[in-house]
Amino acid sequence: MNTSTARVVAAKAAELIELASIFQSCYGKDYRMKPGSPDVVWALHEAIFKAQVDVACLLDLDALENPARRLPPWWKWQETIDTGMATQIMTETCHLIACCASFESSPTGVTSPAIGCSQRVIAGMLHPSTLMMAQEARTAIPKAS
Repeated sequence: MNTSTARVVAAKAAELIELASIFQSCYGKDYRMKPGSPDVVWALHEAIFKAQVDVACLLDLDALENPARRLPPWWKWQETIDTGMATQIMTETCHLIACCASFESSPTGVTSPAIGCSQRVIAGMLHPSTLMMAQEARTAIPKAS
């Protein structure tokens, strides 16, 4: 992880906040997805899930395999991430940027443990399925075309 990649994580986290805010404003944070839910609700729900996958794909593999769960697992009570949790992801992403910038300003031979810790905290706030999808994307063997 470096500062440049951490800034991309921030952009993806901002996207997640935007989508979560739209969902929560229109349907409430406790909305339950069901087979009869309108297509627009399903599309927004999927976009929020994809935004989490996009964030997860930018994290190091160690963070995906060892997420740090500092906050209650929102997915046990809600089907879609809310703006509060999405904002917490952004806050930790800003910390990640600071950690990367600090390390890059005076690098040592070993990567800063704060960078790994911050990534694990971000991973711990994402839906567990998104972490698995990101791991699969990392370890997938490219097919010859």
